[in-house]
This record gives sequence, structure tokens and C-alpha cells, in this order.
Amino acid sequence: MGANIAAYSHRQSSFNIGRRKKTNRDGQLDALLSRSLQHPRSLEEIMKCTRFSKSEIRLLYRSFKQECPSGNVNEERLRGIYLQFFPQGNASKYTRYLFSMIDRNHKGTFTFDDYILTLSVLCRGTIDEKLRWIFRFYDMHGEGHLTRTNLGEILLSLSELLGSSGHTPVNERELQKHVNEIFDDIDPMHNEQITINDFIDYCKRRPQLIESIQELSCCL
Repeated sequence: MGANIAAYSHRQSSFNIGRRKKTNRDGQLDALLSRSLQHPRSLEEIMKCTRFSKSEIRLLYRSFKQECPSGNVNEERLRGIYLQFFPQGNASKYTRYLFSMIDRNHKGTFTFDDYILTLSVLCRGTIDEKLRWIFRFYDMHGEGHLTRTNLGEILLSLSELLGSSGHTPVNERELQKHVNEIFDDIDPMHNEQITINDFIDYCKRRPQLIESIQELSCCL
């Protein structure tokens, strides 16, 4: 849902969302949201599970339904959305990893429920919550730690996603050098594993990195 996330983060500063009067259409949308979501089942419950207001949830839901009228997003649809923004790149690997993160129940599709819970962490979460989400994204096999292999695979997927629209393409040798540098900084004892605490401590010691995460965390 790169389109919706980027659009929301960019536009929220120019919309005074909280003061918009509630219309009949909003009432219909409230009912539709309640029927569409099993957990949570109402706007109030969504608010409790996220850090969004009612007005923000309505705005996000409209955007989601406009992009995905059926209310369900599969991996192929997610890839298509990303290709709109990175037409010169290869989004296959990146969207596969991202999809597995958003599809929390492994149903083969994700809904607005899954989407908004993810968005809440990335846009409104604490820095620890954001870093934990990023760690889980890198830990693609759910092993509880990062290895040189899966770190390299994620970085490669990002490079392929950007394609020629990004910086100079990274070759395999440069990519491995970058992975080794990261491991040398985070894993000085050469355990060949990076735990979540190692990862969070490493990031927090770098203010510029934290600032980048805070600025870019809405661009999933």
C-alpha cells in the first residue's frame, strides 16, 4: 500500500482532518467499517488498537477502498501498486517480504484491518516500536535474529525495487561489503547473529539514522 501510505503522510499536514463535520456519508462509512472488520469491529475499537482519530480512519479507509475496491489485497496487487511508483524497478522480492509482514494471519490477502494496524506502528509508533517492526521485516524467516544472508537479501530487494530510478545500481560485491560493515559494527564478537536488542541499540546510537526512520517511516 505504498500509494496510500505515502499520500497520507504527505497530505496530513495540509488537511485539518479533525475539524471536518460529520456527514451522512460518514455514518454509512462507519457502518461499512464495522461490517468489514472482524477485529476490531467498530471505529471506536480501531481507535483503541491504533493511534488514529475517527476522521483519520475514515480518510484512510476511503483511500484504501479506492485503491482496492474488493477490500482484499493479494501479493500481486501489492506488487502492482509499488510498480506505479517504481516503474523502472523490480518490485517482486520487496513486495513479497512486505506482504508477509502485513498479512498477519497468513490468509494470502490482507484487509484494511491489517493495513491500518501496520500503518499505526510506522506512522504513530514509538521509535522502539518502529525499530522492532523493521527488525521483523529484516528477519524474513522469523528466526529471532538477523544473519548476513537475510540482511543481504533485504538490501538486494531494496536495490532492485529502486532500479535505475535510484542511485547507481549496487553490484553483489558492494552489497556484501555493506552487509559486512553492518555486521562488524553490530556484531563485534562475531556471533554471526544480530538480535533485536543489538539492532535497537545500534540504531539508537546513530541520531542521523533515527531521524531518517522518523522522517521516512510513512513510506512503507
